[in-house]
Amino acid sequence: MTTPITARRLGRGDARRAPSRPSCWFVAFADREPVTLPAGIRRVLRHASGRPWIVGDWPDEAVVSAATGRARIALVGCAATNPTQLLRLLLAARDVHALDIARAVAGDYHVIAEINGQRRLQGSPTGTRRIFTAVSGGQNVAADRADVLAELTGGGLNRTALALALLAPCPPHPLDDLVAWESVEAVPPDHYLFADRDGRVELMRWWRQPAAARSQAEGAPILRAALTEAVAVRVAAGRTVSADLSGGLDSISVCCLAARGPADIVAVTGIARGADGDDPRRVARAVASLPGVAREIVPARELPLVFDGLACAGEPLDHPFAGVVDRARLRAGLERVALYGPRLHLTGSGGEEIAGGTPNYLPRLARRHPWTAMRHLSGYHARQGWPWVASLRMMRRRDYSDCLGDMARTLHQAARGGNPTRHGPPDVTALDWTLPPIVPVWLTRVALGLIAEALGDAARRASPLAPTRDGHADLFAIRTAASAFRLLDQVAAPVGPPLSAPFLDDRVVRAALAVRPQERTFPWQDKSLLKEAMRQVVPANCGCRETSADADAEQDRGLAANRGVLMGLCDDSPLAELGLIEPDALREACRRGTDADRRPETLQATFAADAWLRTLAGRLD
Repeated sequence: MTTPITARRLGRGDARRAPSRPSCWFVAFADREPVTLPAGIRRVLRHASGRPWIVGDWPDEAVVSAATGRARIALVGCAATNPTQLLRLLLAARDVHALDIARAVAGDYHVIAEINGQRRLQGSPTGTRRIFTAVSGGQNVAADRADVLAELTGGGLNRTALALALLAPCPPHPLDDLVAWESVEAVPPDHYLFADRDGRVELMRWWRQPAAARSQAEGAPILRAALTEAVAVRVAAGRTVSADLSGGLDSISVCCLAARGPADIVAVTGIARGADGDDPRRVARAVASLPGVAREIVPARELPLVFDGLACAGEPLDHPFAGVVDRARLRAGLERVALYGPRLHLTGSGGEEIAGGTPNYLPRLARRHPWTAMRHLSGYHARQGWPWVASLRMMRRRDYSDCLGDMARTLHQAARGGNPTRHGPPDVTALDWTLPPIVPVWLTRVALGLIAEALGDAARRASPLAPTRDGHADLFAIRTAASAFRLLDQVAAPVGPPLSAPFLDDRVVRAALAVRPQERTFPWQDKSLLKEAMRQVVPANCGCRETSADADAEQDRGLAANRGVLMGLCDDSPLAELGLIEPDALREACRRGTDADRRPETLQATFAADAWLRTLAGRLD
């Protein structure tokens, strides 16, 4: 549903903010007239005719390009290549479909190519780099950001997408990829946008999940080689590179591999309140084992709380993002390393998703190796207290449409005045295709109806990302992590260097997913594949943290400290103007705090969407 809403109506008192532009973006055009250019252009690459090909704003090192005759190609992002190699790849390709860049070039980047008037525009298969498309001036244009295209085309907001953004942690596939503007469409990460000489466009699939056929012993060295290559691409240019060092295996692995390269590494750690008292010592041991790595620690007393500074959020994001509630904490770490002048900041984003897995591999395993499946199920029963009957019931055959249909029926009932089920017990949902999202109690019947209608339509039409539950869950988790990383980079862009996530590179993901799911994860040990892969990289005395800090306790502290600000935001929320939330119910949730039915992530999603709409209004005025 399209909702054309003026900036002043959305922004109200916040419309006085100065408009801001993304710090890194591009729009790609065909070699034809007319061309309507977006505002704020600082960089231009041109067709042979002189017409604009790629316009936008990006750092010098972010683009590698080559051209010959009627063919040209550009990689935007972090790519282990040079113009000479790109030219060879371009000359060897008979058409844009034959450009298998991912096989030849490591890294994380967009591909923008044209051969004899045919165009190919492609992001990364995980979703760290996206392609969006819209019609402007009668021709299809593409960009890496949805908000830039929305500003160019003037489309209205998609109220269904905004309602779905209020679910926590996110709506199920394919509703998680719905763009917040009606005029803009997202290209799925595993597809590229193909445009022929006449301007007709088509989505072409180019990436498929590898067969999970390797053992852990076979897959661990391949994963180690892929992650080593991914990190090496980032540090090859030398200078200074900063990196997260949380004490977990993901970040420690990245730091250890980065320390092998020519760059000067600065590791930054934020010590959460209430964290294990051994965390600082664990990080100190990790850094001590890495000669030449500088160490910066943000102590708990200096680390901002969740929701801190949310009312001042003004970063231009192209989608509502719950992680914006942690913007002050992210800034604190980046500001701590700013004096070193890093050109890049490495994160462990995606490590959990690609090296771990979800227990829903058990239904498929039970049909092939029933005794192994029962042994694993016994492990989950012992470790997490899963009831046997409920677990065995969920092991039965079940389609993805059944999963989405159950969610739709629950929401339809809620839209008619019933109480929505926020989520089932983990012993049931962890074995299903996907976890049902948490539905906030402050959503209006209008919002519930929009969500229910979208879920019902998806149940009738949508296909899972893979034919099996575990395959779908793996890809969905990776895409969710990549989406969060992409938006986190947008949050960080105004204050720090570009963020980078080596774990989410194509080759790393392929290496991990090629290992059988029951050997990537065990009920008795987390990240067993990554531990085996990093055995020769991470020093044994690092003592990587097995568990994360208590996130609920951290968010409760943030809510307590910012309750007054959040309740004030309820008074003139643009979400209420759109008819999506009941302000009194949201205000009461802020007052009461988070209990079993009002988990903190539901507040995060709602106030993140509120902040996104306020920022959008300020940018458009």
